[in-house]
Amino acid sequence: MKLRHTLLLLVALLGPAGATRAGQACGERAAPTPQALAQGLALGERVRDQLERSGASAALVARVGLDLSEYGQRYTHMGVAVRDHVRRRWQVLHLFNPCGKAESEISVQPLEQFFEVELFAFEALVATPGYALQSALREAFMNPATTRALHKPAYNMIAHPFNTRFQNSNQWILEMLALSLDRSGNIRDRAAAQAWLQRAGFEPGTIRIPNLRRAGARLFSAHVSFADHTQEEYEKQAYLVVTVDAILRFLAGQDPGLTQANLR
Repeated sequence: MKLRHTLLLLVALLGPAGATRAGQACGERAAPTPQALAQGLALGERVRDQLERSGASAALVARVGLDLSEYGQRYTHMGVAVRDHVRRRWQVLHLFNPCGKAESEISVQPLEQFFEVELFAFEALVATPGYALQSALREAFMNPATTRALHKPAYNMIAHPFNTRFQNSNQWILEMLALSLDRSGNIRDRAAAQAWLQRAGFEPGTIRIPNLRRAGARLFSAHVSFADHTQEEYEKQAYLVVTVDAILRFLAGQDPGLTQANLR
């Protein structure tokens, strides 16, 4: 139970591996029931209504996969919602890791489908940047060349925030945010995005994984690797990761126009 609990924590914190539609971890949770799908759809509609009322053209959205309250975490997986003004609808861009693969893919799906998954709580976060950053997000996320340039298919649930060997779901969002915030045009790859984030003072989240569980965690899932982490992290048994909370803290300091809304 201890090992499984640790892996569930990793899955939830870092944008879990999962089915193409759901983005959930293979074998860890049951497929969404019809009731859960209906609740997810209703939540997605509330998020859409919130976005429409705000007049925004782009925003960050997040969902609650598991109960991580004892770790000080609430939201587990983040995407960027962009409004299609022609069709008057919203779509979400985020990373998912199909079952059986060690690589992630960029997903573009209707907003409502982002929440049609097996969730711990039917609660959503909508973080709406100021208008300047909204425009920059649209420009970045709607450009396939840009999204590919900052995407590393090699997936690792606990990818180090300042190492380009692997990437996890929330990390891709963060690095795309770096490109959007830095208007110099100098960020063309992940290394440049990570260097900018370090200079800008981004502080990653931390998860504790006791060394006795580390080998088991690696064996339990092909999507967990410690290869990009440091000896110091191993000795402290605390690993740096990109969490939703860390992204929000950083963005709040970068964009004074940011507003946040919690929806249930």
